[in-house]
Parts: sequence; C-alpha cells; structure tokens
Amino acid sequence: MIALIGSGNVATWIATRLADSKEFAIGQVYSRTLDHARALADRVGAEAIDDLRKLNPACEIFLFALRDDAYPEILKEVPFRMPLALHTAGSVSQRMFEPYAESFGVVYPLQTLSKTMDFNAVKVPLCVESDCLGDNCDKVMRLVSELSATHCEMSERQRAVAHLAAVFACNFSNALYGMADQLLQKEGFSLELLMPLMEQTLGKLKTMSPEEAQTGPAARHDTVVMGQQMMALDDERMRAIYAAISDYIMGRSAK
Repeated sequence: MIALIGSGNVATWIATRLADSKEFAIGQVYSRTLDHARALADRVGAEAIDDLRKLNPACEIFLFALRDDAYPEILKEVPFRMPLALHTAGSVSQRMFEPYAESFGVVYPLQTLSKTMDFNAVKVPLCVESDCLGDNCDKVMRLVSELSATHCEMSERQRAVAHLAAVFACNFSNALYGMADQLLQKEGFSLELLMPLMEQTLGKLKTMSPEEAQTGPAARHDTVVMGQQMMALDDERMRAIYAAISDYIMGRSAK
C-alpha cells in the first residue's frame, strides 16, 4: 500500500497510473488542503488526510510529489521512520530522506504534467535513482514499471543535468512561446498561426540534431534583419533575450 504525499499535477498522474494496479494500491492521499486531498483520493478509493500524524505506518511506500522547497518542513512532520520513501523532484537529493527512512530513492518524471491532461496519451520517461537493497530495490523497479514503460537509472548528478536540460527544452521554450503569443496578439492573431511551424521544428529533431536544424537570421548571420527585429521590440526584456539567444546561435553556427 502506498501513501501519496501531494495532490498536484505529478501526484494526479501517479494516482491515475496506479488506479488499476493490482500490486500498488494507494491507501492515503495527503494535502495541506483537505478538499484537494479528497478530490484525488476519491478517484482511487483512498483515504484523504491533511495531517501527517494520520499517516498509516503500515504503508509500504511513502511517495512524495511536492514542491522542492516543501520537503524540509514536511519531513519533520512525519511521526515515524518510513520503511521506503521516494520523491519525484528533479533536483532534490534522495539523501534528504536519510534521517527519516530506512530506504529511499527518486522516481523523477521527465515530462510536463497537468491535471487536465489525458495521461493515457502522454509518454512519461522516468529517471530512477535509489539507495535501496534487496526486496525494496525490486519493489521500486516494479513500481517504476507500472508507472512508465520508459525509464532509466541514473546518478544524482545525471538526474540534475537531465532536469536542467528539461528546463531549457520545456520551461524556457514555453516562455518563448508566450512572447511569440504576445507579439501576435498585438496584431490581432493567435498562437495558432505558429502551430504548424512549432510542430515542424520539433519534428525535424527526430532526424537531425538541433544544430543541423537551426535556421533563421542569426544562423545566417543576417545582421540587417536582426537589427530590424530588435528595433521592432518595444519590451526591453524581450530585446535582451533576442540579443542573447541570437548571439548564442551565431557563436554556434560559426564553429
């Protein structure tokens, strides 16, 4: 039985993936807001709690899906030493569990997740790291296999690098999509105009490297067009981002 500590996007994905599991039933869902815990717990037939003192010590796995900065305070509230504790963060050390659990590890989903997604339609690679031995090690890998068909074991440093790479590939690119959306909205268009371009850009990476796929004025070192586009930007932060990324592209294409 699993105690799921958290009720956000990642916790919702976990609960959905394990809803029909014959081995890994979720017995409890914790959230500081009971309504949030109850909304997720009701979907998997679990008990909703908002007080960590109510955690069931009979649970075999305590699976944490929280904000990175929430762990120090949350762990202090767990009233007993856990047999096996796992977290889902990209850049948090598994060693933080040492004072609180016999065995511990990480199952980090390398994917952007939202509660409203169709989880059956999204692939979620898992980055796995554990300090478990014997039965607990086998248990972690069985759980990982139920959560995702794609997973790889890695060190803490490798996981941190994967997380950093994901920030560039996902979080930063999404912020750039937001800037593009702002520019289009000023002229009465929506981001839908760029969807075919965005899809093609990602599709090209299946057959070539990002460096080979790079196009645009910076890749051509077209300083005239770049100057015109810089002048068209009235947002100083956007102008600085345009200049920095263009400089990076020119440096790469010069090699």
